[in-house]
Amino acid sequence: MFPAPSATVRDPRRALAGMGMMLTISVVYAIMGACFRGAMQEGLPPALVPFARGGFTLLLMLPWLLRGGVAVLHTRRPGAHLLRCAAGLSGFYLHMLALLWLPLADAVAILFARPLWALPLAFLLLGERIGWHRAIAAAAGFAGVLIIAGPQGELSPGTLAAMAGGAGGALVLISMRMMSTTEPPTRVVAWYAIASVLVWGPISAFVWVTPSWPALLLLLAGSGLAIIGDFGASWAARRAPVALLAPMEYVQIPASALIGFWFFGEAPGWALLWGSLMMAAATLYLARGAGRG
Repeated sequence: MFPAPSATVRDPRRALAGMGMMLTISVVYAIMGACFRGAMQEGLPPALVPFARGGFTLLLMLPWLLRGGVAVLHTRRPGAHLLRCAAGLSGFYLHMLALLWLPLADAVAILFARPLWALPLAFLLLGERIGWHRAIAAAAGFAGVLIIAGPQGELSPGTLAAMAGGAGGALVLISMRMMSTTEPPTRVVAWYAIASVLVWGPISAFVWVTPSWPALLLLLAGSGLAIIGDFGASWAARRAPVALLAPMEYVQIPASALIGFWFFGEAPGWALLWGSLMMAAATLYLARGAGRG
């Protein structure tokens, strides 16, 4: 059984460095999402986004791959890589659909149910104990998701995509934590990029649309930011447990709200504020319990 995330909180400085990196990467991811959303609004099919992200990543990593050869991809954790790739590929595509179908800040906020999904997943995959008080906190957090979904709690396709994308994101965090003791970030990122090209390449060929120049520039910018985020998240996961990293990501919500207001003319409502506060409070409570381990 893999060690519980809380077992790694032995060097506070390392944990603080990981949390700081995740905080920075969260802002990067907020800008990335806005770039990808702009590209899709310019007519780019959603399937081309993960394909371009993977292809751009492999292009930048090509010197490293050529220098090290096949040996740099050798891993003792194929199952964990498979989980990370499957969760990442599905979660990222659902993320794109949510960004396209919902207001930017709402999509990001609902995607942030991922720390709440991480609770049962950490129990199943990492052996972390779950008490009744943590289960209640998670339930309160999911209530916040329903508040953001709408005053009447309607579950639109965009809301469902965001919730499912959040579950995929939680699996990514868990799988990266599982690999943190043996797998360097470059190998984790490389395998995910290879999987992105292999899976989304044929699909992209089927739905291909030549992107406009604005869409292409936004796509390249988003892909570059995604690479920075991938490396930064892997670096952070090697220094702090999942439960302490997850709350840092909540900075994406106000960042996305500002971006949505400035560039997309979307005014955030009170439901976003109260729902996000409930989700953040639940996540911070869960993280506090993990930090005591």
